[in-house]
Amino acid sequence: MIDAFSAFNIILTLVTIIGGLLAYRSSIARAANEVQERVIAALDTEIKTMRDKLDDMKVENTRLSLIIDTICAALRSRGMAVSIDGDMVSIKDSSGSSTTTRIQEEQKGQQEEER
Repeated sequence: MIDAFSAFNIILTLVTIIGGLLAYRSSIARAANEVQERVIAALDTEIKTMRDKLDDMKVENTRLSLIIDTICAALRSRGMAVSIDGDMVSIKDSSGSSTTTRIQEEQKGQQEEER
């Protein structure tokens, strides 16, 4: 009887160990899936934020282009021709004199302050 009880005890112990290992593996897989879902949600939110910023920048770029066009039209009505070629701006007045200037890049500190 003791031998049958010992064998049953050993089998029960092995089944408990195997069950514990399977439960541990399952919990690790579940935790990994939860982390993956949170990362995907965070990345989706970041993508949406970046798209919103891109849309805002497109609107701002359009607004700035209209301002530049308005300034050029106003100067043209005063007899000055303004041309923008890449990063060079040329201004020519009615007397024939012209000025060409390179567009200045903003410093990083100024850009960060505006945000």
